[in-house]
Amino acid sequence: MGSYQDEVMVVEDEQESREYLAQLLKLEGFNVRAFSNGAEALDYLNGSEAPCLVILDIRMPVMSGTQMRAAMLRDPKLKKIPVVVVTAFEPPAAASLAALRVFRKPLDFDALLGTVREYC
Repeated sequence: MGSYQDEVMVVEDEQESREYLAQLLKLEGFNVRAFSNGAEALDYLNGSEAPCLVILDIRMPVMSGTQMRAAMLRDPKLKKIPVVVVTAFEPPAAASLAALRVFRKPLDFDALLGTVREYC
């Protein structure tokens, strides 16, 4: 079992995309926690050590990525966690979400992996 320094959180409502991304990251040696919406992920974050990076989809049911990120930014512990945004729709400005980068779907996995490696 790895440390939290190599744990990546994937927050994606589309099950196939979530599982595919989690599997690719695991094959690269990362520990992965995957969640289907922002509320589940936020609950986990509030009771656990911080991951090295959150990969966050924007449009999700229950709690969107935008809502989750806003909640993270209000919390001194959570606002320090690096976030990468992924979206199939018109991407928001990275600065508006205090995100490291915004990736448009379909994902360029090599570019995303480069960012993951940089922070984990």
